[in-house]
Amino acid sequence: MNAKTYESVQGIGKTGQELENFGSAQNQLNAEILKELRIMQLQTNMLTHHLKEAQDEIAQLKEEQVKYILKLNKYKAEADSLRHQLESKDSFQSEVEALRQEVARLKLTAKLNTNAIERLSRKDES
Repeated sequence: MNAKTYESVQGIGKTGQELENFGSAQNQLNAEILKELRIMQLQTNMLTHHLKEAQDEIAQLKEEQVKYILKLNKYKAEADSLRHQLESKDSFQSEVEALRQEVARLKLTAKLNTNAIERLSRKDES
């Protein structure tokens, strides 16, 4: 891109001189605008590069988030399973305890019956 738009032509009279002054000023302005435009293009390229990096990082974070959500769901399912097993174990332990109590009651009943039978047997013998 060329910033120069006016080429001076030596002419006769004031009009040529005024045009030359205007053209020089315009060329300076065009050169400054071109310089600013190039700076803006560099900044835009840099910002585009940073945006691309940020988008890549966001995509990577989203993938990690999905992985962590899947792991969390897996751990929740395992926790629910363990909780259910614990509840089953507690239920099983209460059933075992109830059976122990029943066995103890039956032993006591058998002992009492045995004692009663022995007393009755002794009465019959006497």
